[in-house]
Amino acid sequence: MALPLSGQIDLNAIHVEAGGSSGTQCSINDADIRGLIGKASGVQMAFSEWYGASANWSATLTIGTQSGYGYTLYGYTNSIPSISNMGSLSDTTDDNLGGATIYGLYSSTVNSYSVLLRVGGNIANSGFTNLVVNGFTYPRTSASYSYDSGNNVTVWLWTGVSNFGTSGSVAASHT
Repeated sequence: MALPLSGQIDLNAIHVEAGGSSGTQCSINDADIRGLIGKASGVQMAFSEWYGASANWSATLTIGTQSGYGYTLYGYTNSIPSISNMGSLSDTTDDNLGGATIYGLYSSTVNSYSVLLRVGGNIANSGFTNLVVNGFTYPRTSASYSYDSGNNVTVWLWTGVSNFGTSGSVAASHT
C-alpha cells in the first residue's frame, strides 16, 4: 500500500512501507527507506518526498524466447551465465530488494513450467509477498529460494505453475 499523498507522514509509516516492522528502530538514511524514493546515502531529504511512495516494484516485460537443450525460456534475461540475453524489462532496479538488479524474469518449459526471478546479490527471502506477471500471481512463500554464491545471484523458483505468456509485452510487479 502506498504512503499517503498529503497530510501527516512519519518515519514509522515510511519504514513499514519499505518492509520494516512497525515500532522498530530505523533511520531516514537506511537503504530500504531511501530506496522508496531513489535517494543516495547521506543526501538531504524532506519527509514530503515520500508522499505517494510505494514499495511495489513494477515494470513492463517484453518477452523474448530462447530454446536449447530440450527447454524453452520466455521472458527477460541479462548477464546470466549459460543463458543468452533475451527480452527486456523496463525497470531492472528493484527498490523492494535494496536496489538490487534483476538479471532474469522468465518462465521455462522445464518441470511443466517454472517461473524464475534472478536478482543480483545475496538478498534475504523477504521484500515482497507476490510476484505478479501478466495477471498470474506467484506467492513468494510458494517458491524455492536459493543463493548462488558462484554467480552472486539470489533465485526464487516456482515449479509446476502457469506460464505467464510466450510473446508480447506484459505487466510485471511485486507487492
